[in-house]
Amino acid sequence: MTAATLDRPSVAGASKWFSTNPDKAWGEKFFLSFVPVFLIYNAIMIKMNWLNVGNFWHVTQNLAMWIPYCLVLPAILRRNSGVAWHDSYWFKFNVYMGTFVFFVTYFHTEYFFQILGFRYNIPNVTLNYDSYLVGPNEATALAEHKKVPVGMYFNAIAFFIVYHSLAVVAMRRIRNTLTGLNAVVQKAGWVVIVAAAAWFFGWAEPRFYNTNPEAAQITWYVNIDAMLKYGAFFYALYFIVSFPNIFRLDENPAQPRWTISRCMLEASAVSMISMLLLDLWGWFIGPIA
Repeated sequence: MTAATLDRPSVAGASKWFSTNPDKAWGEKFFLSFVPVFLIYNAIMIKMNWLNVGNFWHVTQNLAMWIPYCLVLPAILRRNSGVAWHDSYWFKFNVYMGTFVFFVTYFHTEYFFQILGFRYNIPNVTLNYDSYLVGPNEATALAEHKKVPVGMYFNAIAFFIVYHSLAVVAMRRIRNTLTGLNAVVQKAGWVVIVAAAAWFFGWAEPRFYNTNPEAAQITWYVNIDAMLKYGAFFYALYFIVSFPNIFRLDENPAQPRWTISRCMLEASAVSMISMLLLDLWGWFIGPIA
């Protein structure tokens, strides 16, 4: 794979899938190429039970799933692109995901523990990091499998890069089928597209990851049926905010590029809005498990 390969126009109609901004289109194609690497890497980690190792290797292998392919490789491939690395979509996308994942892992995982019955069991990892005030009683959290191992922050960045890359490309392709329709229909259609994509990814992770018997030894839901039936809507509250927001990142080449600081601020705002939605669920619906 080379930068030239990904810049080259592909099959007819590909523009309906990818951004009209060439730099962003390159990044979207590149991150789609990460999907099979991610799936294979995760399958090996689960099969070998590599998440449940000492602190050093637990963190190292999770960093290795993200940094070499998603940061080092595009930096090499795009070194002669004409776009500064810090202004490139591939870099700002990583900044956005890193910021967003930090907040949702630190705060929102506590909601998953309390409302969805989510659990971690990684006893060989003693380095945990999550909110002190939000979530379960700190005195009993570890014994109840309600602490977040620090390596899972890096693990989640890779997961969210995959989800957002697939979602944005699919959402754009479906949105383009509405071109030419009444403006109200297009706006209503976009709402439906975002909601459907958010629900799908909120359902797909527990369906395909947490139902895996080997994965379920280290991370599971106490009631997986309730999670798939109801909890997917709760999880979708992340994506119903983040998908349309990340869609806007450098989408229009005629508009100013997002700065790194804007990426961090937008990601922070999205994490706060989604946290509010999770909290409102707690008030009006409550735990499902």
